[in-house]
Amino acid sequence: MTGPTTTSVYASLVAAIEEKNGVLQVDVRRLRDILGAGRTGSTVARTIETELARAGILHFPPTIPTSQDRRVVLCTNPMVKTVIENLRAADVEEPTDAHITKAQVTLELIAAAFSPGQKTEEV
Repeated sequence: MTGPTTTSVYASLVAAIEEKNGVLQVDVRRLRDILGAGRTGSTVARTIETELARAGILHFPPTIPTSQDRRVVLCTNPMVKTVIENLRAADVEEPTDAHITKAQVTLELIAAAFSPGQKTEEV
């Protein structure tokens, strides 16, 4: 992954993620709306992935779903990024929204443990 750039449409999203210890769960609809796209098809999903990477934001699941109602976990916390990279490499079946929520809780705990003075909050 290349370093983040400020030219990504998701650069403003970084601050919202940072406020949550570097871990935030959002629905694909929000990512699509920030992008300004009308429908979340495979091309838009790939563009979302590219723009998140340009902003230095890692996401789980590794492929942005094409359903606008699906949830994804976004991450800027370096320690949590390592965990997400390992989850991505595990070659598991497509996670459900319940799996995404469980992953978010675990990742928030990890982020809080490595961010002294920070507390996790529900999104």
